[in-house]
Amino acid sequence: MAKKVTVSEILEKENDTLDRLLDCQSSVHIAVKTRNWIGLEEDLEKIRQLSLEFSALEDEREKACATGSEISAEEKALMLTLHSKLLKSKIENQILNRYIETSRSFVQGILDNAIPQRRNVLYSRNGKIIKREPESVVLNRLF
Repeated sequence: MAKKVTVSEILEKENDTLDRLLDCQSSVHIAVKTRNWIGLEEDLEKIRQLSLEFSALEDEREKACATGSEISAEEKALMLTLHSKLLKSKIENQILNRYIETSRSFVQGILDNAIPQRRNVLYSRNGKIIKREPESVVLNRLF
């Protein structure tokens, strides 16, 4: 018969998984800033795997907690640590999203000024001009 896993053990595994996930998030942020697209793809795949692992652990924890037993002080401390790591992960995601949005807006502004509109102007239902997404542009660079 399989050994019953305690809630504390599951929470420790979740904390370990989140530590590795936070490391990967930091790597993603660095890869985006340095434009290391191959490293970015590898890190995103690691994040996907870790997210699946965390989700499975979370399901396992919910099943273990469904018995209705009292939560110990150690488990409360582990849950608090887990919650703080989840908040840190959320903040990392928001920072990265803000960086990407700022960069995209910057490039969109340059393209709007540098490349003349070749097509007709599109209007929304409310009569506002709809901005087009950046078109592919190839630049010649001499080093």
